[in-house]
Amino acid sequence: MKPTLPVSQPATSRQCWGVIADDLTGATDTAAAFAVHGFATVVVLNRRARLPHAAEVIVLTTDSRHDSPRVARRKVRRACAWLRARGVRVLYKKMDSTLHGNIVAEVEAIRDAAGFACALVCPANPAQGRIVRRGVLFVRGKKAAELPAHFAAQGLRDATAVRSPVRAGEVSAAICSESRFVIADAVSRRDLARLARAALNAPASVLLAGSAGLAGTLAELLARKKAPSPPQSRRHLRGSTEAERVARRTIPAGPVLVLSGSRNPVTERQLEVLLRADRARLLALEDGGRPVIPTQPTGTESLIVRLPIHQRSETEIQCRLTDLNPLLRERRVSGLLLTGGDTALLVARWLRISSITIRGEIVPGLAWGHIVGGLADGLAVCTKPGGFGDERSIARAVAVFKGNAILRKHGAQPGGVSKAVPKQLEPRTRLETSVRRMRPRKIPCKQGDRGGTPLNAFVWQRRPRA
Repeated sequence: MKPTLPVSQPATSRQCWGVIADDLTGATDTAAAFAVHGFATVVVLNRRARLPHAAEVIVLTTDSRHDSPRVARRKVRRACAWLRARGVRVLYKKMDSTLHGNIVAEVEAIRDAAGFACALVCPANPAQGRIVRRGVLFVRGKKAAELPAHFAAQGLRDATAVRSPVRAGEVSAAICSESRFVIADAVSRRDLARLARAALNAPASVLLAGSAGLAGTLAELLARKKAPSPPQSRRHLRGSTEAERVARRTIPAGPVLVLSGSRNPVTERQLEVLLRADRARLLALEDGGRPVIPTQPTGTESLIVRLPIHQRSETEIQCRLTDLNPLLRERRVSGLLLTGGDTALLVARWLRISSITIRGEIVPGLAWGHIVGGLADGLAVCTKPGGFGDERSIARAVAVFKGNAILRKHGAQPGGVSKAVPKQLEPRTRLETSVRRMRPRKIPCKQGDRGGTPLNAFVWQRRPRA
């Protein structure tokens, strides 16, 4: 049975923060950044639904990335009013790390509606290859955009810049300047921490706007200030290895339904790796036909459904997806994996999801949680922004859902023996600094031990203190 939170309306019994995102995967991505630091986090889709009484972070998605600036402003103002009516303080504005969407319109609307003195904006997410240097956004080493020019094209009239190397004094001075829009560089997690710390310590209220990278450092700083949470709420914390163990205990093993509408080359490559590495069946809706749903999927057979997002109407796609209803109603899949913000929102509408209780990350960059309400109530779900992760991220997430420690691509069966452990399979922690405090050891184990870890698999262990 999935863990649940007691519900009440409104959720005002404790300090509760609000986050506003412009698409669903951005919302879940940011929610996971708070969840991994012990915050009870929920992404709300149906604003008429009752809110969890224990929620500490409430994330709303306005679905405004493809709207006009005027419509986007109206949507975020309504989101601010909805949060304010429930005693929730707006804390963060999630923006796309590659600058898609109505960034200036939404940031300024939230800043003014929620009464912030200024907004501090930084889209950098170094963990996913997004950095800002000298006002230029680089994505995986390639120049993507010049922030001042990009924001000026969206109607920004005046801004103050903070250039690298980022210094706390310069950030504080920029926040206290007459400008109400500050654009900051960040090339590392340390830079993001300086920005978040300066915003929290500023004499006036500052709206932080950025990607999940800045949200993660903000959550870490807030977690240090709040009272310790019960141990069970912190067991799904950071680090892909620990997250995978917790997910395996929480998610029943079984086939996974992968729904993908993203055409990002990163996602395309990830799906190719999954098809080669794992027994999976590809179901395409792009050819105009209806999917042929297997009546008896095996425990090792994942299903990949390619959705023609932006090629067919949402109504037509949802009509075809109804053929998948028996798989969900009869729980013949252990969970859903959704790639791309438009895909995730379409699926949420199809399933009539009220909210998603976010538990953390299955692998870095891929948030997971439990669905609340609708056809898939209680089912585990994992979401992935289109351009996030390495080529094996989806395959690793599917392996966690299915209870596999190593993929068949590398010659290992669940609980079996692996002749060699490729370098890319070595467990990785979410915080790079923790690697120096850990060491890999080869630990022989019998078949079935350690949740199926193969013989001679590397297991991270902390170095003993001197």
